[in-house]
Amino acid sequence: MGQAQTQQQQDMVLVNEHLLYLQKTATTAAHHIYGNQEQVQFLVKCPKCSSHQFDDQLGRITNCFQCKLIFSVNDGQILIRQDSTQLEDKRTYQMIEVQFPYLESVTLYVNRTKLDPALIKDNVIDFQRLINNVLLPFFSVRERVIETGIKFSIGAFEFRVVGGFPTRGIIAKQTQIYCYGYYIQDITRRVKILSRKPSQQLDFEIKSYFSVNPKDNQIIQDSTIKVNSQKLLILQCENASGKIDRNSIIESIPNVQNLRDIKLCCIKYPVQFSTHQSQKDRFKEAIRRTIINPYFSGLNRYLEKGQILRISDFEFQVQMFEDQGLVVPNQTQIDIEIVSPIQQQRIQHNRQLDQLLPSNLVPNRRGDFHRQHAQQIEALHRLLNTFILLNENQQLLLSLRNNQTSEEQINQLPIRQISMEFINQHQNDDNHIKCMICLEDYQENQIVRTMPCWHYFHQECIDKWLHKSTLCPICKTEVDSDLQIEEISMQMHQ
Repeated sequence: MGQAQTQQQQDMVLVNEHLLYLQKTATTAAHHIYGNQEQVQFLVKCPKCSSHQFDDQLGRITNCFQCKLIFSVNDGQILIRQDSTQLEDKRTYQMIEVQFPYLESVTLYVNRTKLDPALIKDNVIDFQRLINNVLLPFFSVRERVIETGIKFSIGAFEFRVVGGFPTRGIIAKQTQIYCYGYYIQDITRRVKILSRKPSQQLDFEIKSYFSVNPKDNQIIQDSTIKVNSQKLLILQCENASGKIDRNSIIESIPNVQNLRDIKLCCIKYPVQFSTHQSQKDRFKEAIRRTIINPYFSGLNRYLEKGQILRISDFEFQVQMFEDQGLVVPNQTQIDIEIVSPIQQQRIQHNRQLDQLLPSNLVPNRRGDFHRQHAQQIEALHRLLNTFILLNENQQLLLSLRNNQTSEEQINQLPIRQISMEFINQHQNDDNHIKCMICLEDYQENQIVRTMPCWHYFHQECIDKWLHKSTLCPICKTEVDSDLQIEEISMQMHQ
């Protein structure tokens, strides 16, 4: 009896050590701000026109919605900015009374390319130091408003808000703050996005939008992006983050259901645990609280059957009835299973064996050879469609080359000179102050030529284009529309 009690006491000590280990080392653990926050008014007066402006207390650059003055607010001090190219936040808020809820949770990612090398050891970011030394002091000083999707800076560090509940509100003492991920600014080659639009149309819309708004070009897996007022969920992204260029492949996934329940089998863990069921259950509950729940908090995460999740120092294998789906916080039931050391060795052995075998001999991770065959057939169809599309594009280019605009038609298109007043009036709209052919901002006294569709470009840019095509580069409207040209000329000279 005494020996059994001794063993139970040892198990309790071991479990407590495991719990302490999780609390200290889990990068996904929640943090809370400390001290007494200063309560602030989220309104400031524009120093030029005295209109009320919204200030989220993040020190970001914004602009007055009335006089378009560009300024930032740091520690209550308004700083007027002279260079419009540094504008970070194009949104304007016309609010007299501003009331926000307090956030239950918020998830932040840090820009790895702007991270202090002292916070990186063996290619691993020390998130504990980052949170304690940078984030918590920043949010402990005063109340600040956070909204999903925005980016902000704290000194030399840059952060993005990838999730939160609700999506916009004030960070307070009760807010659970998570920062366990990073994003990079390298080019990503393949992205899967939840959208009912065809892949080709979605590809064109996103790339066109980012060419006009390059500062918004940042993709983070499991977060949302806003393109032309539509919110899109990033399901998968190469390297989990990156930027899109013209060679990136954007795939539209139209139907992804919300998962009712999943099981996460813990196949790798940094410490051993007691085999006693009661102690094992305590350890599982601790993993759920410090590892799993924070990882899914505030984000709709896309999972596939058999996928390996690497969270902190743990690895989990996803088990579910569906082939794919979204884990929705507070809706999806997540069960946790810890495999024994023997099962863990067997799984590791099978994974090593898969790496040694040729790819065509490795069995499908779902054990379904019929599905693998169907995927191969689908890939062949996509390849065939690509060849067809390339052929159609080649025919289109040939037709454009053979359909040039005459000098007489080009000279009929009206021209005008860009004034500084025009630039100041449209400084927040890239569609008006940037040539969409060369993507350079218009400068004072530059000459632009206007098409019948009312789109205008640098005269030298559009003239070169029209020598190869009769279509507007943006909307594909034909140039030979005499009635519209006369209309434009009359209204421009009124």
